[in-house]
Amino acid sequence: MSSPSRLKIQDLVAAQRSGYSLAQAFYKDQDVYQQEINQIFLKHWLYAGHVSQIPQSGDYFTLEFDTESVIVARNSVGEVKAHMNVCRHRGSRICLESSGSKKSLTCPYHAWSYSLDGELLSARTMPEGFDRSQHGLHKVQVAVLHGLIFICLSEHAPSLDALARDLAEVFVLFGFDTMKLAETKSYRIPANWKLAVENYQECYHCAPSHPEFAQIHAMAKAPQVFQTAKANFHQDQQNNPKFKAFNRYFDLAEAGQEGYQYDRNPLLRGSVSGSAGGKAVAPLLGNISDYDGGASELMVGPLSYFLLYDDHMLGYRFLPLSEDECVCDVSWFVHEKALAGKDYQLDQLTWLWDVTTQADKKIIMNNQQGVDSRYYQSGPLSAMEHFQQHFLRWYLQALTR
Repeated sequence: MSSPSRLKIQDLVAAQRSGYSLAQAFYKDQDVYQQEINQIFLKHWLYAGHVSQIPQSGDYFTLEFDTESVIVARNSVGEVKAHMNVCRHRGSRICLESSGSKKSLTCPYHAWSYSLDGELLSARTMPEGFDRSQHGLHKVQVAVLHGLIFICLSEHAPSLDALARDLAEVFVLFGFDTMKLAETKSYRIPANWKLAVENYQECYHCAPSHPEFAQIHAMAKAPQVFQTAKANFHQDQQNNPKFKAFNRYFDLAEAGQEGYQYDRNPLLRGSVSGSAGGKAVAPLLGNISDYDGGASELMVGPLSYFLLYDDHMLGYRFLPLSEDECVCDVSWFVHEKALAGKDYQLDQLTWLWDVTTQADKKIIMNNQQGVDSRYYQSGPLSAMEHFQQHFLRWYLQALTR
């Protein structure tokens, strides 16, 4: 980035008031957006998918954001690999479908062919001395964490060791390794990606905007009511791994480690899951023996979030398509032995968070339209927006790091 652009961003960061929403330029300036791509999306772990999506050798799916496309595939010996979806000849996309199965990756333009490990296998009529070993696909770092696949485009990715250590019991209890993907829905939102992330970070809007959610989750209540309910819910649960809490998120992350947060919160009385009426909708996950009327939140890095009920899990991922458009991908997970139509009904499983995300899409669009106004000014954040404040503090540091 040029010096004038860098100085402009430094001045914007220096002028940002703590405890207030971001200034307009952070949502609209192209230089800011490019700095976000370089400093956040290319340097942090992104949730890519689940191993259940690629059960066999040759299975693959793609992950796309901004101008980038990543191929995530299972190779011939069962390992999960990732490569940029960019041919080393003249740059064509190689995998044009979002998922499938292939014995090798062949570019549709000039038929350069690559192994599932990214090695160049063949390139027609190249001159003498051409070295295939120097023209393999660009490798992407992969981490498989109890079935969850994360990718990072940087060679110097933050460590996931602290997360894996602290949440080892949680991963085993909920059976992340024994889940499968039941459904994925994508919601394209004509708004800056930060507005979508900020919306997810706070429940200040939950009661007025999400009546379905507010009938199930105590989090939608006033802060003092929620904290009392949470204290009662956590009483005498010190040795239960489900109730452990770790807050090393965003600006609280250890040096060199990816940020993460885990906590368990109560549902309203009589609710056991995220569904119509708070009723159970699928078999219990992992090693969970009974419903306790709660739900856990797991956040990994700045863009990947998971909500764990006792009978199913949701994954939320926010990715930019441009400075003024993003996509929210929502995934629903159930126990790997659960059968659709028998053990769970897909419409019941997805109902709550589909209707909630559809409402969020409208909220975020309205937010962007207001931010676009020449009369927009940063506003003070409420006590119910404390996670958003952590995100904003971390974000400002990330831009100038």
